[in-house]
Amino acid sequence: MIIFGLRASNIGSLKIESSQCEYCKNRGTQNIAEFGRYFHVFWIPIFPLGRKTFGECSHCKRTIKKKEFDSELKKLYAKNKSTIRRPIWHWSGLIIIGLFIALIFILAKTN
Repeated sequence: MIIFGLRASNIGSLKIESSQCEYCKNRGTQNIAEFGRYFHVFWIPIFPLGRKTFGECSHCKRTIKKKEFDSELKKLYAKNKSTIRRPIWHWSGLIIIGLFIALIFILAKTN
């Protein structure tokens, strides 16, 4: 029995100080969180599949998807999204497979 599927993990968040929540009208309460999705086998991440981005107001707890961001929030996200990077462990399965293949080639060359 092989256990595989898709999972997601939080890969970064941004606190947006200059944005105003459209719902409760409070300033400086917006947070943007980005989640990285990946394919796994036996809970070992093999390769990343995409990202999901959400905005949340820390005051009223309203959560919105990236496509629902207003123009100001989109601009601030685009300016700061380069600080959010995917962790290397999302690629750990491919790294392990690559090292295993390299080991096989090295052992074959030495014999």
